[in-house]
Amino acid sequence: MSRIPAATLMEKFIEDGHYPELKKTEGTLKTLTNSIKTALESSESKRHVFEKWNLVGRFTAKKIYNVDYIGLNEYLYDVGLLLQVAEIDNNAIKTNELYHDMIQDFRLPETFYVKPNFNKAGKELIKSDFEIPDYWGINEAAQHIGQLKPRAKELAHQYEGLKSKLLHLIEKDQQKSIKQPIPHKYGSLSWVANQPKYDISAIYDYLGEGLLIEYGKPNSKLLEHYILNGMLSERDIEPFKTVKDIRLDFSVMTLEDEEKFLTMMDIKKQISAANRVGA
Repeated sequence: MSRIPAATLMEKFIEDGHYPELKKTEGTLKTLTNSIKTALESSESKRHVFEKWNLVGRFTAKKIYNVDYIGLNEYLYDVGLLLQVAEIDNNAIKTNELYHDMIQDFRLPETFYVKPNFNKAGKELIKSDFEIPDYWGINEAAQHIGQLKPRAKELAHQYEGLKSKLLHLIEKDQQKSIKQPIPHKYGSLSWVANQPKYDISAIYDYLGEGLLIEYGKPNSKLLEHYILNGMLSERDIEPFKTVKDIRLDFSVMTLEDEEKFLTMMDIKKQISAANRVGA
């Protein structure tokens, strides 16, 4: 039996050292970032610049919400946007067997992603054994992050390209009804279906808005799109959200990436404000 090309391609990526380097680099960056976070989290400042290494560490408060999706969906339906932003909440719809069965006629074609699995030999190759030397302080950790970040970005880009190739090869070699793992020397590749998607307009036409209001969940990116174009505002959405926790996230990025991020956020605010005025 001939070997499936995807298995050969994955083995080569591992044996060339790219995948082990990627995972070890990711592990090292995580360890270093956590060490800097621990060292700085008692500081009153939420922004720390490591100018010598062209880096900045940022603490960001991220609100975690409980969302009244039924109330939000009713509001979006009233303003004529529910069909444009709604997706079926797959976990919620499973609690109603009748509705779940009814919407299967409106299920869109499946999409897939590739998930790597590793055996003992594979796990040994990608295991990160990095430990921060006792004599290192924040500056040494920041320096090492600055040295590793460009390579990590390059490797991640290579891996994303590989996954696209693997998915294409697996789709050619396997029938969609058969999703057996593809073995290779260091483990296997699984062909995993993404969460089901449905034709929302067709569901509305045949079953009405009630199902979408009760079992729909607005796509956050689509909501942002309508906030940017002025058809919604954050104030419209806030009444349906209740803060249940505030998580303090920490990230280390280059000064250029921070500037790009802040500029992008500022542009989004300006566009949204301008569109709201013109609406």
